Amino acid sequence: MSQRSSRRRLLDRRREEMRADDRRSRLMLSLIIGAFVIAVGAILIKNKIASGPIDLNSAPASKLESLPGIGPETARAIVKGRPYETIEELDKVRGIGPATIEKLRDWVTAGD
Repeated sequence: MSQRSSRRRLLDRRREEMRADDRRSRLMLSLIIGAFVIAVGAILIKNKIASGPIDLNSAPASKLESLPGIGPETARAIVKGRPYETIEELDKVRGIGPATIEKLRDWVTAGD
């Protein structure tokens, strides 16, 4: 066996080891990123649960903007239309219809 073929096999084996190390490193990085995403999601959900629903009659426009489907203009219109006795009264606000009210149902309260 020549020294050249021996060296070639050694290099091939080392390349394969490096590929295996790369695969393990990528897997580890993926696991770390996945764990981070899950942790951030859990914190966000915990904060949502802890904060409870947003009161339409007392929340500032900036807080209302965090609701799904509510932008700055609509948030200001909600503030302008206060007070609300029920969530359904949001249909008086321009840009809010039945579909948006349904989306907001779990997120807001009218001081029920």
